[in-house]
Formats: sequence, C-alpha cells, structure tokens
Amino acid sequence: MKKIALCYDFDGTLCSGYMQNQKLIPDCKIDIGKFWTEVTKNSKKNKIDPTLSYLLLLENKMYEAGIEISKKNFNQYGKKLKLFAGVNDWFKRINKYGKKHNVKIEHYIISSGLTDMIEGCKFIKQINKVYACEYIYKNKRGIWPKLSVNYSNKVQYLYRIHKGAFDVSDQEGVNKKKYFGDNVHVPFENMIFFGDGETDVPTFNVLNQNNGKSICVYEEGSKKSLNIAKKLFSDGRVHHVIKGDYRENSKIDRLIKNIIKSRST
Repeated sequence: MKKIALCYDFDGTLCSGYMQNQKLIPDCKIDIGKFWTEVTKNSKKNKIDPTLSYLLLLENKMYEAGIEISKKNFNQYGKKLKLFAGVNDWFKRINKYGKKHNVKIEHYIISSGLTDMIEGCKFIKQINKVYACEYIYKNKRGIWPKLSVNYSNKVQYLYRIHKGAFDVSDQEGVNKKKYFGDNVHVPFENMIFFGDGETDVPTFNVLNQNNGKSICVYEEGSKKSLNIAKKLFSDGRVHHVIKGDYRENSKIDRLIKNIIKSRST
C-alpha cells in the first residue's frame, strides 16, 4: 500500500490567526498587539530566538494573571479554538478516501503553536504526530521549553517524517544509513505541506526541491492573508493557493483527493 504524509502548520492554516490570540492572551489581561510587540522587543534586546521569547513571555503573563499553567489547562484552551470550516471532519474523511484507493494517509502537525493546545482539539486522535512548542511543568509553572519549533527548524521534522525517525531526542536517527534508500518511511514526493505564510518558506522549499507538494492556505476575508499567499505563489514558493475551507467538495478537498487518486495507480 502506498503512503502519503499530509503535513500542516497550524496557526492560519487550520485555525484563524494565532491560537494564543483567540482566548489565552486576552485572559492574561494584556492587549494582543502589545504582547507580540513585547515578544519582538525582548527577542531583539536579548538576542533570543523569537519563538523562545514568546514562550517565556506567555508563561510569565499567565503566571501574573493567575492562570493555571498545565497541560490540562492548555488542552481546555485547545478545545475552544475556532478552526476553519471542515477541519474537525477532514482527517477522518481523507483517511477513508485514501483507504478506498489503497493509499495510507498519515497526518502530521508542524507548528510554532503549543502542542498541549493542539492536543485539546477534537481531531487529535487522527493525527500521527504533533511537532510543536511544549513546556516542562513543575510546581504549576512552565519551567523550561521541552520543544521549540521555529520557522527554520520545521524542516527537521519533514526529514524525521521522511525517514521515520520520529523521536526528537534521537539525534543520530535522522542520519543513520538505514533510513536512506528504499527504507524511507515516506518519500518526499509523497509529502504535502500546508502552510500560510513566509515562515513556512523553508519547509515549502524542501518539498519543492524534492518533488513534493506545497500549499499556501489563506483566510477568507483577510486581504493580508490572501496577498501573502498570492506573493508566495508568484515567487514560485508554493504550487497552490487555496482558501482555508476543509469541508467536503471544497477546493482543498478536491485537490487532495485528486492527488491521492493519482498515487493509487
């Protein structure tokens, strides 16, 4: 049976905007724009990776606001996320279509968002693996980043999926000889990445250079989102620009089903 890996960014790709902006940051009693401005200033002042800067600031703001910092509470925020139309049913529906055409579908999320929020989503049991930011928790604090996923190191996780070396603590696995040649888990040409912007460009590039597929998703009603997607397409960064609508018979639905069908022969 042939195998296809569908890999997704999360913020702006499966949900509207940044997941933290929907409810978590407002609950910290800080203006959303002010929060991200502070993240940028802290990053530049202290020469910190912006993703690590946001993880630090978010944890501090939650603590100051008296919000429980735990996997359980992040899961609760994840349950309340506003997702694009059709997302909750998408994964199971595409799996079923793949099975009908003798193609195994695997789903992976590669995001700078929070794993523990993503794992609160209704569809989580359909996801093979989530690579996103996480904290180590101790005494009701997030004391250290367990994992930090930024725009450039997203590429690492494409290689892990490609080679079947899924454990992030395994530093040698992605380079072991047994993962090359006929033993790869999913060939790059059978990988598709869904992203929404310039931070996904390194990931798009890896698949473009290895005969995979790249899709830029834009949010309906957002001129900024659409313009970014159009520019990425005109610059040759992505193969497709599609509205964030995952319902049955939507453009994304038809495109992915056509790709699956073409791989079944």
